Amino acid sequence: MQATPEQLHEMLTYCIGFARTMLEEAGDFYPFGATLSPQGVVAAVGADSGEERPAPAEIYKLLGEALLNGAASGEHAGVALAANVNIPPEYSSASQDGLRVHLETRGYSRFIYVPYAMSMQGLFKKRRVVQFAEPFSVEVTPTFYVTDHNA
Repeated sequence: MQATPEQLHEMLTYCIGFARTMLEEAGDFYPFGATLSPQGVVAAVGADSGEERPAPAEIYKLLGEALLNGAASGEHAGVALAANVNIPPEYSSASQDGLRVHLETRGYSRFIYVPYAMSMQGLFKKRRVVQFAEPFSVEVTPTFYVTDHNA
């Protein structure tokens, strides 16, 4: 099964919303993801390495392995893997800080970059505010829905 553009957009929207919440509440976030079931249900996913302060790369790797297994088994019709990244300079982004969502289904694999700027607002009670810029996508080699896994 292949996810529809609307379903991919639903996973992306979830990731942007959750990243905004985490950035505004904590100023950062660990990698996280979303899955799409064959029935069209979007679900949040996370990973726990068992360490109190794991390296984000370790969490990203754990999530990637879980998403790959779910895609290969047919458990997921689509997956999204989100990370807080520095956007590569060659993309001439509005901001170096960005949310990157690896959005993938059979026949579609993109990094969606969402540049952001964070500021503190409020006179007496300071709070973080995140401003997202226009997202852009970059086609990437499939990671989760590779031909060998779908044969």
